Amino acid sequence: MSRTLRIIHDDRESFFCRRCGSPVPPSIAGGRNRNHCPNCLSSLHLDIVAGDRRSPCKGLMRPIAVWAKPDGEWSVLHHCERCGIIRATRIAADDDEGALLKLALKPIARLPFPLET
Repeated sequence: MSRTLRIIHDDRESFFCRRCGSPVPPSIAGGRNRNHCPNCLSSLHLDIVAGDRRSPCKGLMRPIAVWAKPDGEWSVLHHCERCGIIRATRIAADDDEGALLKLALKPIARLPFPLET
């Protein structure tokens, strides 16, 4: 029987966002690791499996949408600008609500058809 060793890093250090430059505090929402900027919602492609910090890519991950799970929990969908992978990341309590709403409303702002008035 083979076993896979899974290493989870407990990152409780602040960092600066590579996209907007904002200081990013450790997670305050009870999560083990902070993986995106609460201001611009951008992330880095650090994980192969959530929390392992073993991805060789290290590309910037742009927020492209929000996803509401059936239980009502929201996640941000990120697209890696380097390798193209798309990943879902749970929102955090201190994420900018305006940025989340902007992502959620983006499809409505860009309708593929005209609205009748």
